[in-house]
Amino acid sequence: MGRHIVNYMLKRVGGNMKRVPYMSGLRQDPASLERLAAMLNRTTEHTKRPVDAVHWIVSGREGSIRCQFPIGPSPSAKKAACDKVARVLADYTLTDQEPSILRDIFQRKFGMKDELETDAIIAEAVSLLNGEPEPGDSCGGRGRDRRLRKLTLKYAGYLEDNERLNLDGFLRFRLGEYRAEVEEAAEAAMEERMMERQYQEFMTLLKAMVEWQDTRISAVHVMHSGGHAFRLLDEQMRPLEKETEPPEPRGEAEEESLLVSRLLAVSPRQLYIHTPEPESQVIRTLIGIFGERAALCTD
Repeated sequence: MGRHIVNYMLKRVGGNMKRVPYMSGLRQDPASLERLAAMLNRTTEHTKRPVDAVHWIVSGREGSIRCQFPIGPSPSAKKAACDKVARVLADYTLTDQEPSILRDIFQRKFGMKDELETDAIIAEAVSLLNGEPEPGDSCGGRGRDRRLRKLTLKYAGYLEDNERLNLDGFLRFRLGEYRAEVEEAAEAAMEERMMERQYQEFMTLLKAMVEWQDTRISAVHVMHSGGHAFRLLDEQMRPLEKETEPPEPRGEAEEESLLVSRLLAVSPRQLYIHTPEPESQVIRTLIGIFGERAALCTD
């Protein structure tokens, strides 16, 4: 991540007070500087009064962004100008800097080196941060909106009271709560990735067991009435096991594990799965384990 600095200076030009921000740094990442300048310019490209127009210019030699815009003598004008810049800085933090923060966490804390795998898990962490998107919303979910508002308030409050802003230092030392939330999402994404990897390894083992086991029964019908309610019938549509007493209540994971164990024990040549929920996790697990032996019946 590059070093960003914003300086605000007041100059009297033609009788009007003008605020001159300098955003410098980013010598190692000029493309990021260009993106930030473009984001700042878009905030005023459709302004109603030409005098309010702002043009942020990137200086490649100095590694900085410069502009002038009138703010007038009133505190409300100053606040409006700071709010505009703060909103852009908040959006830039989420779109440009957040993936860099996540990449640093995954590489430094978890030792990830593969770029493609790191990109994938960064996307998973951002998805966890954003939450489910609203219908028709292509920019992210409520989580992103909440982070954007909080960051905007943080930046705006600081810009109103200070003439110098180091974005890198601001991210590190003044946005501790935000960075903690990002790190928590990174850990959650990594935990999900490890659980998925363990699940796939376990599935591979079970599938191998099915392949080398001798078949003990020609067919089993799995009658699934929804949720984790199952009955197992043989090829004559008779119960495989007689229930001597009502079954004890079990959790979904425990019920799924028991079902798989019973099917592995009888080792059917053909498995017929009758279900109204063919996309449920437990049904996909059975098909994944038994492969070509499994047939889906949705009648």
